[in-house]
Amino acid sequence: MPLKADVNLTGYAKSFAVAQDEIDNDVIMANEIYQSQNSLRLMWEGFSERIVWQLHYELSPVMVSNELNAAIPTFNVVGDSYRLTDIDPRLLSEDNKHQIYQNLDRFNVQIQMDAGDLTLGRQAISFGSARIINPTDIFLPFDVRTFNTEYRTGVDAVRFQRPWGELGEIDVGIVLGDDADPENSAAFLQLRTNAAGVDYHLAVMRFSKQDLLGFGVQSAIGGMGFWFEAAGVWGDEDYTRLSTGLDYAFSENTFGQIEYHYNGAGSDDPENYLANLQTLPYQRGGVFLSGEHYLMPSFTLQLSPLWFVAAQAIINLSDHSAFGSISAEYNIAEDFYMDFGYYHFMGDDLTVNRMGLPEFGSEYGPNPNTLYMSIRYYF
Repeated sequence: MPLKADVNLTGYAKSFAVAQDEIDNDVIMANEIYQSQNSLRLMWEGFSERIVWQLHYELSPVMVSNELNAAIPTFNVVGDSYRLTDIDPRLLSEDNKHQIYQNLDRFNVQIQMDAGDLTLGRQAISFGSARIINPTDIFLPFDVRTFNTEYRTGVDAVRFQRPWGELGEIDVGIVLGDDADPENSAAFLQLRTNAAGVDYHLAVMRFSKQDLLGFGVQSAIGGMGFWFEAAGVWGDEDYTRLSTGLDYAFSENTFGQIEYHYNGAGSDDPENYLANLQTLPYQRGGVFLSGEHYLMPSFTLQLSPLWFVAAQAIINLSDHSAFGSISAEYNIAEDFYMDFGYYHFMGDDLTVNRMGLPEFGSEYGPNPNTLYMSIRYYF
């Protein structure tokens, strides 16, 4: 008797119109830049009694008004990190001013057994308890400036998940990087459980000859939500990262939170930022913040059933620079949305040192202020 399966095709189309301020410092001079970032994501998913499979493909034409000498921080170009092999992310030559990117972001099959679920192939794997920066998360986290972060980037893995008690889970797997080289791959075990209304998370990981041990907890303190997450890493590079914070619903329509993050892989001296980008934590460990100490407040307000407004700041306490954003979302019709946003950056700019080489004055100071508008349609 043939297996009966249901197959669904869904997806979205998004378009971001972006205006970026001019850059004028000792290293870079550039006029205003206008961009059009577009994405079409197609998602095929099939279900049968014991088998679930996914295939997600995203095509992203990006057009800019003039040449860029660096990557676009608001657009995520997926490389080969934690992928066994991959299609070429660029469909046009690298020196082309405009570009069409592609991403085969999901390609997996899940076998549902009595003992648990075995998932093979490209899939999303997430770690941690924190809201903004997860210290235990090394698998392609998004930069805080990226616009389109709705779907976590897929990695190539063999993963087994088994329920543990009523609310817990045992999650173990191997993540394969380029050519399955141990230098580019990872293995992990994470345990989740709940006791007396408190969620606990333990993570043990091996990646790039580094060992990671992480712990997280989520609970409530009075009427506030509380979280704490920390990870220690040992090997060629030793460092510690942690995040902790509180959130509170002031009313049915207003919500605020604040998170502190310590980044032991970073530096309190901006002169070290550029060199640090080539180190293992930034290349393979999921670290993208440059400083050591951060404060990240945010606030969300629902003005009506159709309007949402949000504000957030990322404050680098080490170099006194900051990144602030304000955004608004309007639900035009069913499955159709419009967004407006503004990114504002503060801090010391790029300079040239005595050797004639570029040097950061702060993390966020060199970034140009950015205004954007987007439309999103889901089908």
